[in-house]
Amino acid sequence: MKQIIWGVCALSLLAALAARSNPPVQPGMMPYTPTRLEWLTVDLEASYHQDFGRDTPYSLHYLPKAPNTVLIFVHHTSETPAGALETAIDAAKQQVNQDASSHGWSSWVKIEVQRKLIKK
Repeated sequence: MKQIIWGVCALSLLAALAARSNPPVQPGMMPYTPTRLEWLTVDLEASYHQDFGRDTPYSLHYLPKAPNTVLIFVHHTSETPAGALETAIDAAKQQVNQDASSHGWSSWVKIEVQRKLIKK
């Protein structure tokens, strides 16, 4: 009985491995492994980005800048209070450092801030 169970398990494993070795047919199913920088910025952007809104007079986004930099990109208007903008940027920098540290990546992650004044 044990031999039958082992045989069935072995066949199931071989079938699973064979299925994995066939390339996906659809482009959206192609495997992709992001870089650490891409992973970090996707995580930051998904969790902490800010868009213009009633209570937010600026937008703030996290972008990868090769090879090791997280770009904090801020759009603001002339009506955005300077203090609010600086507070948001400082908080974003802290968030980058905290997220990078949680992955053990703080030794190589750099931060750059780019501001862009837009007309409303």
